[in-house]
Amino acid sequence: MSRSPTRVLAVVVGALVVLAAAAAVLSSTRGTTHYAAGSPEATVQAYLVAVLRGDTEQAAGYLSPSGSCDQQDLASVAVADSTRVDLVHTTTGTDTAQVQVVVDRSGSGGPFAVGKSEEHVYHLTRTSGRWLLEGTPWPLYDCTGGSK
Repeated sequence: MSRSPTRVLAVVVGALVVLAAAAAVLSSTRGTTHYAAGSPEATVQAYLVAVLRGDTEQAAGYLSPSGSCDQQDLASVAVADSTRVDLVHTTTGTDTAQVQVVVDRSGSGGPFAVGKSEEHVYHLTRTSGRWLLEGTPWPLYDCTGGSK
């Protein structure tokens, strides 16, 4: 007894749907890594969580007051909900640190959308026992320091 091509195709499509659903569940339940409080990684993570939530006041609290970036600069950027950031590497000195991340903005636009991944390095200095971001940290590319 041979199977009809329609039935075979239906089984294959069904299997693909099940695999896609399983992949979606696994990726959505992937846990967030929590870093040691007061570490450069935890500072970058807290800054990015605030940025992704749109909480510019909290995000600005992680910026060095000696830098040119401020809350007004953060308020002018938009970050897609589908953005994902992964830690790549951290280099820590006594009072300076660099945290390298990969930002993946390819999670939207359909199955053939052109994705975009970027590497960014956050530069931090320890000021009064806290790690603060120096320079122009992503998602900022240019800071005017409008409120300073």
